[in-house]
Amino acid sequence: KTAYDIDFHKETSSMAGAYAGTIGMMAFTNIEGYQGEIFCNRNTNMEKISAVGFDMDYTLALYRPDTFEKLVFKESLKRLVNKKGYPELILSFEYDPTYFVRGLHVDKKRGNILKLDRHKYVKVAYHGFRKLSKDERAELYFSAADTNDFTEPEFQCLDTLFSLPEAYLYSQMVTIKDSSENLQDKSYFEIWKDVRQSVDACHWSHEFLKREVAKDPAPYVVRDPHLFESLRHLKRSGRKVFLLTNSFWEYTNVVMNYLWGNPPGTLTDEWQDVFDVVIAGSCKPGFFVNNRLALYRVRDPESSPTLTFVEGLQDLTSKELLREGKVFQGGNWEILHKMLDVKSGSEILYVGDHMYSDVIRSKRDLGWRTMMVIPELLHEIDRMESPLAQREYQSIKELYFQRATQEDHINELSVKLEEMEEQKMEEEEGGATQEDYRDALRIVNEQLVSTKAELRERVKTYHEMFHPVWGQLFKTGLQNSIFAQHVEKYACLYTSHASNFRFVSPSCNFRSMADLLPHDGLRRAVPNPNSRDRSVEPPPI
Repeated sequence: KTAYDIDFHKETSSMAGAYAGTIGMMAFTNIEGYQGEIFCNRNTNMEKISAVGFDMDYTLALYRPDTFEKLVFKESLKRLVNKKGYPELILSFEYDPTYFVRGLHVDKKRGNILKLDRHKYVKVAYHGFRKLSKDERAELYFSAADTNDFTEPEFQCLDTLFSLPEAYLYSQMVTIKDSSENLQDKSYFEIWKDVRQSVDACHWSHEFLKREVAKDPAPYVVRDPHLFESLRHLKRSGRKVFLLTNSFWEYTNVVMNYLWGNPPGTLTDEWQDVFDVVIAGSCKPGFFVNNRLALYRVRDPESSPTLTFVEGLQDLTSKELLREGKVFQGGNWEILHKMLDVKSGSEILYVGDHMYSDVIRSKRDLGWRTMMVIPELLHEIDRMESPLAQREYQSIKELYFQRATQEDHINELSVKLEEMEEQKMEEEEGGATQEDYRDALRIVNEQLVSTKAELRERVKTYHEMFHPVWGQLFKTGLQNSIFAQHVEKYACLYTSHASNFRFVSPSCNFRSMADLLPHDGLRRAVPNPNSRDRSVEPPPI
């Protein structure tokens, strides 16, 4: 047992009930709340999209956190002991798949995990499993002499569900270093490097992890019953459909066969009928930036696959490239554009889960349109629309408006008092004295202190409805989280499951909400909360 009263040798759960992410991943229909909507950040006219591509891991194939992530965690522990010399006592440590969420940042130098808002303000921070106070956060991250941009090499964003086990493992190792004689020869930065290498080796090595999943994907992979229905829906519209994944062909074939409905050990090429091109082992994000990466054709992909280098790419047309088969490994974006007969990146919509490797690089470097798969949406929206959360949110809105009113009143009283003091006026015409204004200021300031305290507690309670440690995924306090900002900036569309395409026409014209700045509220029916007109209800916050 550690100094923070967490027993790493017992299976624990930080969530009361089921794991939020698991609910989102395993549920494909819902009676109330989220109904599979596709949300739009940037206008996207599907009539202008000629090809739709998909990542596989955590996009088409959703993994069960309680089994798959635990498998990654246990194998990483072994690598830390056998390859990095960590103490054997950690081999009995257990994993809590509910503790961390996406969008957090690792401070490798200090051993902290942070949640940032869109302004990069650190609202929540933990050192290991100990929560840092506001004063501690201010000392570490709000110093003018130490401006942080929260990027590499000192920081790491946890922008994919694959990264959650390494965050938990890192926090455990930080706690062990702080509370025992172990790992004293390693810095927090070195511990992060060891953990990251161990977890990455599990994903890239076929020695254990993917071989274990390939034996029987059912305990680890969630089969979406609507997946191929949705893919056919797109293909029937005349658009080309492609698969672009970092997983190597052997593993890709096993998982896609399972998603198709074949029993473990049965491999056919039937699932390939919905795809015009299949590229495995793509090495994203390098695929999007390096047009010199070699392409290999997968020959005899079902029985005994072998890779052969594709020569003379510059002289081959798309038909010639695909004449001998549509399954490849490696390659780069230029080759894919040729295969799909697209002239511009804006003709492609790519659907993925990884903020950096799938969404940011494809959009920023190639101009592809992007859709991000966020399975946590189901849990987030269901909690947001629950009666209890709605009541709490309404209380927050009222308190937010009340705070603005009190602050405005304080400003008015202060200005009036200063004017009287400057003019040496002890009493104004209405009979109010300087002392009356001072008393009024004292009362309103006391009310403001009380309002702020209640608002903090209400916001805390509201966030705990989503996650008891990190709160709402898309919010940090009352601001958008940095994760939400990245989704808004880089994902043209976002939804919970790739199969939600079945709910819309393949020719749908997705339209985003109108952009608004604070001053835009001055010409709307509902005013800005800082407006002096208090005669109407406050706007949503």
